[in-house]
Amino acid sequence: PDMNTEPQKPKRKCIALIVIAVVLAAVAAVGLLGFSAMKKAEKKQYYRNMETVVYTMLDGAADAETAGNLIKSVWYNSIYEEEDVKTDKYTMKNGRFVDDFNDALSNLFDDTDFKEDISQIKDNQSRVTTLMKELKNPPKEYEEAYAALMTYYDSYLKLTKMVINPTGSLKSFSEDFNASDTDTVNSYEKVELYLD
Repeated sequence: PDMNTEPQKPKRKCIALIVIAVVLAAVAAVGLLGFSAMKKAEKKQYYRNMETVVYTMLDGAADAETAGNLIKSVWYNSIYEEEDVKTDKYTMKNGRFVDDFNDALSNLFDDTDFKEDISQIKDNQSRVTTLMKELKNPPKEYEEAYAALMTYYDSYLKLTKMVINPTGSLKSFSEDFNASDTDTVNSYEKVELYLD
């Protein structure tokens, strides 16, 4: 009877090792699945952030385009003394044109509504910059999209900065603004290819 109990010990050890191996394999499989799920969630979040910043920039660029066109009109109409219901309150005083286009532009930038427009463009810039920082180090499959996004970001920044602080002559501002506006639209269209 004693001889029968001894051969069972190696069997028990063998079963215990198999159980441990199965448990470790299961833990490893769950870990891999968890890691894979985590990576998938990170990629999904990256895409959502990318989509958010693309459309946030589009909103800011649209506001900058509207403001830039008004700046051009005020500038032009004050120099060439053109009456226009949209610009008269900046270019004229007591039924006469202001003496200098700088006065007309100052009137525009002192206007409460226009100040609010410029403030919104600045706020949009801040949001975009924060979102762009979160998009550094893209996953491999988003590297190409990130490169296109950076081009879009550069165009967007140039356009919005130009409107916040216009410089140069009417001719140079108009040419730079129009070129920057076109660049922003073109780079947006390229980025849009990466969005579902």
